[in-house]
Order: sequence, then structure tokens, then C-alpha cells
Amino acid sequence: MPAMIDTYRGYVSLQECDEMGHMNIQHYIAKGSDSSFNLRVALGLAALDQPNSGLGYVALEHHIRFHRELRASDLVVIRAGVVEIRDKTFRIYQEMREALDDRLAATFVVDTGCLDLETRRLTAWPEEARRRAQSLMTSLPPEALPRSLPKEAVERDVSLARADAFGMVETNRSVVNTWECDTNGHMNARFFMARFSDAQGHMWAHAGLGRHEQAARGLATATVEMRLAYFRELRAGETIFVRTGILATEGKTIRYRHWLFSGDTGEVACIAEGAGLLFDKASRKAVPLPSSMRARA
Repeated sequence: MPAMIDTYRGYVSLQECDEMGHMNIQHYIAKGSDSSFNLRVALGLAALDQPNSGLGYVALEHHIRFHRELRASDLVVIRAGVVEIRDKTFRIYQEMREALDDRLAATFVVDTGCLDLETRRLTAWPEEARRRAQSLMTSLPPEALPRSLPKEAVERDVSLARADAFGMVETNRSVVNTWECDTNGHMNARFFMARFSDAQGHMWAHAGLGRHEQAARGLATATVEMRLAYFRELRAGETIFVRTGILATEGKTIRYRHWLFSGDTGEVACIAEGAGLLFDKASRKAVPLPSSMRARA
């Protein structure tokens, strides 16, 4: 029997929804982050213990599938378990559902690491955390497996030079705010996704179908799957920018990549690859991408 536990219970507020009328993707990760903090407690790694243990709990990679829209006033629950135990990392599974109808909203497969807060490097999990993780072991359901984005398909040879070579355009330029940092002293995963969410509007405009035109046609966009890999920490006050490229457009699906760099050093901090759809706002059904957009991409 899968040993998953309740790790989040909340609500979709109107301010978490975007112009598409559904909860923005950054808030899926925000609620997943809250879930992770509760899972930490179950593993014996509560944030309040950090001053004594010197250990943090950090996301290394996310694979997310978005299975249904969440709208304002929906009730959200997340259950979580451990899929794989390694020396310095765990693979965890989080399952987000709407509480009233129990329909699956999103699945998260997250590689997490034990972070030494002094050296800022991964270190071995404490034996107690490993013991507790054994009692939370579960398996991945078919709904959590990759559909459009297998792990090996993600480009990991990342640099500004390669972004230039691929013709990737700038889609976000901002700064890490103090309130975006968590107990590990670095920007929380939610705000990496927030930058990628902001980048989406510029990406669609670059593809020839900006938000104003979408609205005029009664159209909107939705992300159906994403992979994120975190390369380095970002601290408060650090400037950041995103380069974006469109990989493919076919039928109703657009494939894209975002690379997030430190503006201070030029180093890559996080990468994301995603698959998205265009949909009719009235029917909430996916529609084919315009041929003009496919040609331009």
C-alpha cells in the first residue's frame, strides 16, 4: 500500500489566478513547496532544527504534469511520499487534487537534496531521515510519468553562448527580492517558476500570437508539462534574466525552453522545458495552433 501522507491543504484565491482564468503555474509550485516543508517535518528535518543541524532541504529537479485547471475557490490537497532513497538525494512524489471532487490536478516528481548550509554543498542524509523515508516509500502512478518531456530530452549543455547560437530571446529581466527567499537563504522554487510564467507572455508574442490578440480571439494558453533543473542558488539582490526558445509547434502543442541566468555573473541558475496548448476560453478545449504561428516558429 503506498505510504503517502497529507502534506498540504489549502485554497485557490482569486489573486493566484491569471488572465487565463485559472491558477497560475507558479502557485502549483508554491503549494508544492509548502507540501515539501511538511514532508521535511515527517522526515525529521524541520526548518526550526536548521540552526542546530546545519542542514537544509533543497529542490534539484522538478517534473510536473498539469492534469486539470484549478479555478478560484477550488480546494486543494496534496499527498506526498518517497519514491527513491539515495545517499544525498531523495526522489519524492507529490499528488495535488481538488478536495471536493477528488480529481487529479497535478503530479510532481521532485529530486531533493540534503544541503549543508555552511559549505552550500550536498551532504549525506542523516540516518534518522533515511529511516523515516523508508516508512514513506511509494511508487509513481502512470499519471506521473513523462508524456512529452522525457528526462533525456532536456538540453543540459547551457551557456549564454549557446543561447545566442540558438537565437533565444530575452523574455524576463528582474531581481531576486528578499521576500522571495526561504529558510535556506536563497530564492524559493516558486519564484523560478514565476519568472518562467512571466516569460511565457513574451514567448507567445515572439511566436506571433501575443496576449492582446489571444484575448481578442477568445483564446488563452495552458501549460501541460514542465521540467525544471536547478543549477545554482540565487540570493536576494541578485539580478536575473531569462532567454527563451521555441523548439517545435505541431497540431495543438508548442514545445519551448527557458534558461534563467544570473545577471551578476552570467552563470546559468535554472533551466525549464515545457509543453503548452492554446485553448478556447469559452469551451476550455484545446484548439490547433494558427498556421502562421507554426510557420514563424
